[in-house]
Amino acid sequence: MLTVFPKKTKRKLRKSNKEFSRGLAIPFVLVFGAILAMILTSLMGYVAYRYDQSVRQIAKSNSLQAAEAGLNYYYWYVLHTLEGKTSAQTDAYWANTPLGIPSYQGSLKNQSGTVIAYYKIEVTPPARGSTVILVKITGWDANFPDLRREIDARLRKPSWSEYTVIANDIMRFGEGTEIWGPIFSNNGVHFDGVAHNLVSSNIPTTYYDPDYSAYKPGVWTSKPDESQVFLAGKLFPTPLKDFNKIAVDFGTTKLSSNPSQGGFYLAKLSKSSDCGYHIILETTNKFKVYKVTSCNSVYFNINKETYVNEYTMPSNGLIFIEDHLWIEGAISNKHLTVVAADTSGADPANIYLFKDINYTYDDGRDVLGLVAQNNITVTLNSNNVLNIHAALIAQSGRIGRDYYTSSDSSTYYKRNTINVTGALATNRRYGFAWTCGAGTYCSGYNIRNIIYDNNLLYYPPPFFPTGDHYSLDLWEEK
Repeated sequence: MLTVFPKKTKRKLRKSNKEFSRGLAIPFVLVFGAILAMILTSLMGYVAYRYDQSVRQIAKSNSLQAAEAGLNYYYWYVLHTLEGKTSAQTDAYWANTPLGIPSYQGSLKNQSGTVIAYYKIEVTPPARGSTVILVKITGWDANFPDLRREIDARLRKPSWSEYTVIANDIMRFGEGTEIWGPIFSNNGVHFDGVAHNLVSSNIPTTYYDPDYSAYKPGVWTSKPDESQVFLAGKLFPTPLKDFNKIAVDFGTTKLSSNPSQGGFYLAKLSKSSDCGYHIILETTNKFKVYKVTSCNSVYFNINKETYVNEYTMPSNGLIFIEDHLWIEGAISNKHLTVVAADTSGADPANIYLFKDINYTYDDGRDVLGLVAQNNITVTLNSNNVLNIHAALIAQSGRIGRDYYTSSDSSTYYKRNTINVTGALATNRRYGFAWTCGAGTYCSGYNIRNIIYDNNLLYYPPPFFPTGDHYSLDLWEEK
């Protein structure tokens, strides 16, 4: 049955519906407004957060740039302050309170002159006889001093112990020679062994090889497959290494060997019949000294000697012998340089090797340098297997062993193996073996292993010769 409402009743219903809808709209608007306010608040907070992060990121970048600016300033300072100074002048410089010790603070300004960042330089000076300078630079933004960036850097003068072999003469490395580490000569290089690192020469194109009476490339091999010889390649020409700069300032070094400077010094022996000194290095931080009263001038063997004394290793790591020297033994936890030189120039001193020289530690705790004014010679009666752990320099002569035949000694004229772990710098042509006829081994050491000691790259022996210019060879953010 259909019910019909009066018109008046319908109007009342419509009015009630509007009132009901209006009642619902008010809470909806409030809820929507609250949500919108929350979103806007969160958005504003996010924008503020991102803005703060962006500003802080810029400040961190400014801090790093400030640290880099501080490092560049200190590098410039070192180049202009220490370049060309003698070792004595350099020691005097570090004995004072130079820039960066204990610290130095600088600032960076914008174009209007407002300071925008700061840096602090802290320096660890080199150990006595070393050129390695350790630097820590801290940078920070002027508005965010808590956002600091630190750089660790190392400055040093390159050492002449950075090559396995560096030479100033024509070089020949025969079969049986295996070398780990870079090789360089200012003259030509004939290499028939195995080179595990780059072999380079200053020769632009070719040189005259007296062994073959012919012109040969700057670096070459007579082997048919040179890829089996030069495992890391060959390179020529490369820049000249001036051997005049390798010359140790023996006079200054001699002064540093004075006991008042922490060194050890032995004067030239007065008797013409005396041959020089014999030193035995010991792992107990001691060394024994003998006076060689009789020797063979052809075979360089010790015939007679008398005991002098046992001494403590010098605190500054320098032993200076103003005479010829035979040396052997081992060191432990010691950085040491032994120099043999006659500063009068009357009788340029040699160093003779015949027995092992060893390290106790191969991790850098032990470093030994042997510097001869003239030759470093392996004697006739040397060990059949000879181990030498050291950086060697023959300033004006050569490193090697003389040619001997069976008539000199049927026992000693041929030896088995020599192992040199360290570095060799020789002014004249080096060699521990000799070939005769059609390249046949006939004297010296049949097997020659020369291995570079990586510790010498950054920590050469004390008072060891270095290059003229400081270089920045380490940069890392802490």
